[in-house]
Amino acid sequence: MDAILFDFGGTLDSDALPWIDRFDRLYAQAGLAPDRTRFDRAFYDSDDNLPARFRLQGLSLQETLTLQVRCVLNSLAPQRVEQTGPIVQAFLAESRASFRRVRPVLERLSRRYRLGVVSNFYGNLDSVLASEGLRDLFAVVIDSGVVGATKPDPAIFQAALQALGTSPKNTLMVGDSLARDMRGAEALGMPHLWIADLSKPACCHQALRAASVADLEKALAPLRVGIIAAGEGSRLQSSHPETIKPLIPIHGRPLCHWIVDSLRGAGATDFTILFNAKGRQAPDSLRTAFPDLRFSFLERDTASSWESFRLVASTLAQTEGDFLISTVDALVPPSAIRRFVQEARRSGASAALAITSFIDDEKPLWADVSHGRVTALGAQARQKTHATCGLYYMTAEAVQTFPSAEKYGSLREYLSSLVCAGQTAGIVLAKTLDVDRPEDVRQAEAFVTALRS
Repeated sequence: MDAILFDFGGTLDSDALPWIDRFDRLYAQAGLAPDRTRFDRAFYDSDDNLPARFRLQGLSLQETLTLQVRCVLNSLAPQRVEQTGPIVQAFLAESRASFRRVRPVLERLSRRYRLGVVSNFYGNLDSVLASEGLRDLFAVVIDSGVVGATKPDPAIFQAALQALGTSPKNTLMVGDSLARDMRGAEALGMPHLWIADLSKPACCHQALRAASVADLEKALAPLRVGIIAAGEGSRLQSSHPETIKPLIPIHGRPLCHWIVDSLRGAGATDFTILFNAKGRQAPDSLRTAFPDLRFSFLERDTASSWESFRLVASTLAQTEGDFLISTVDALVPPSAIRRFVQEARRSGASAALAITSFIDDEKPLWADVSHGRVTALGAQARQKTHATCGLYYMTAEAVQTFPSAEKYGSLREYLSSLVCAGQTAGIVLAKTLDVDRPEDVRQAEAFVTALRS
């Protein structure tokens, strides 16, 4: 990636809050609570016609807001035009609080990437950014009022790409609007990151997510992944007696390929994978199938699932501050994996468990979740509505407290102790699938077919 493009309103000046919604709230707080239909009409009339009514070139953000608000008040309540100043100041204070949060992030990113702004604006975005001390951070500012094209028109994005001297595939678009920012970038084949409430459904399988530009570095941080593929897979031996679990065919493709593919779709490029002695043919299979990925393979006949988990996590913690661990039988959509990582990083917890309400397991590891934290696990869980699903987020900090390999006989025992110690995040995902039994293979084939459609 060479460059990052940002939307302005709702992206840099707030965390996914459009101007119209922010103003609606501020007008109500000022004692003006018009019918929303009337307010929308007045707002869009001001918004659409501001460049025709006033000479905006060179105006600051405060001066631009003053004209916008005055036009709305003249339409809605001309007798209350004296409220222009207080409404503008409240809006400006919120915007400047956002600028203070995101500026350090933009400064750091500007040392690694060329930054630009692409916005549907009034024609004076350059001076607006300058008035708030942000213009120096961007190599290019593309304003719809200047170039004569509005997002999602490809022309406005292409103007930015040409000015930056980069290509769509090497440029990330960051914005809060699905219709303008995400769809516009998607049409050009640009990677895109949606600034939105993380609980909302992803705009597409390819999009990255963040709740704020302030979280952008976490969302862009390299994703290192460990995969535990050292189990015997005894329950699958009746249907696949000569095949190790990682190589069980799903639609003619090894199970471990599907797992790696989903994780790659979530942004992973580096994998540390543990196989037992029977899995020696699997590494060559993966290297051939994924020549663009970096693999590190461990071989160990471990005594327990806890020892396997401990080995993979300890290996990753030598070089990584945080990482993801997946079992080789956990089928999870890439968009869900991305959301899991982003929410886990945002939670501040040293460890996080992926939880699902789709339970199709003979021995589910039940998990009670409250306010984003796992409160009970296994026998201590009371709700019996959610269970773990083979996806874990860990930090080097958590690994430092690992007990010995002999301490626990299973991963379940360790996870239960981790939850008892407190501060383990629990992030609920939609449908995931574990491939443990012969009948799971048929479900897995339907599952991956749905993922590809």
